[in-house]
Amino acid sequence: MVFKELHEELYQRMFYYVYKMLHDKEQAEDIIQEAFVLYWGNRVNFNNLLAVKAYLFTVVRNKVMVQIRDEVIHKRILEAMEWEESETEDHLLVTVEICGEVQRAVKGLPAQTRRVIELSMEDMTVEKIAVAMQISPNTVKTLKKAGYQALREKLKHLRGLLPFLFIG
Repeated sequence: MVFKELHEELYQRMFYYVYKMLHDKEQAEDIIQEAFVLYWGNRVNFNNLLAVKAYLFTVVRNKVMVQIRDEVIHKRILEAMEWEESETEDHLLVTVEICGEVQRAVKGLPAQTRRVIELSMEDMTVEKIAVAMQISPNTVKTLKKAGYQALREKLKHLRGLLPFLFIG
């Protein structure tokens, strides 16, 4: 059978099958064209018409399944990204709210205690804080302990969100 005759005989049936699965004319045409191109590249491997038809329909079916799988994966990725974006926005709002509450609580501390807590939050060591504030390391430790106790009390309603503050 000549390629043109084969194409004419099978194209409509293949198109109907693919279109029924994908509901997209262009995708159906592309998949069928790819199947015929693959056949053309492998045509020397076929010795009867039944094998050619089986090959073409198998290629088409596999390409349809891959297309459906890819669309499902793409849809899931988009849904996950939308969910993550929503979660990220929610997380950001909560974080901003919590930071605001922590800052207000810190500002409500006595001046020297507030300064020790602020410097501690900047990862300064007790020794460095003592030098910067010109007080003894023991005073820094005492003020730091009192500051964190006061913050724990002021922020106890955030206990689940700020576990690090409530350790120790």
